[in-house]
Amino acid sequence: AAFALGAEGVQMGTRMVAAAESPVHANWKNAIVEGAETDTVFLNRFSRPALRALRTERTTRLEHEDAVSMMEFGAVKDLYFGGDLEASIALGGQVMGRITAVEPVATILDRTMREFDDVMRSLHTKYGA
Repeated sequence: AAFALGAEGVQMGTRMVAAAESPVHANWKNAIVEGAETDTVFLNRFSRPALRALRTERTTRLEHEDAVSMMEFGAVKDLYFGGDLEASIALGGQVMGRITAVEPVATILDRTMREFDDVMRSLHTKYGA
């Protein structure tokens, strides 16, 4: 659908974090799979880089601060490999509400390409070459 609107590519960071091959802890993957679009927060509204992250006690506290210090990323290894979602800021987009399972990357990419082909065929049928 993004291509139908003129996009030249799509970002799939959150989807790949929740892929079977992703080395991050299952707690992070499960938080994405179980989360809704509204379970994220927008950080650094007034500075750079703007970030979207999974809603946790830590990110809820930071949500309305002008700037989030890089120190807030804290013990990132405890998040990535220990599964402690409060140890750092677990980045993730609103798309997590559409992610329903941890799947292999090949499955994700095959489905993405199939959906792309379906949309392109539909556009061609409706609007011609």
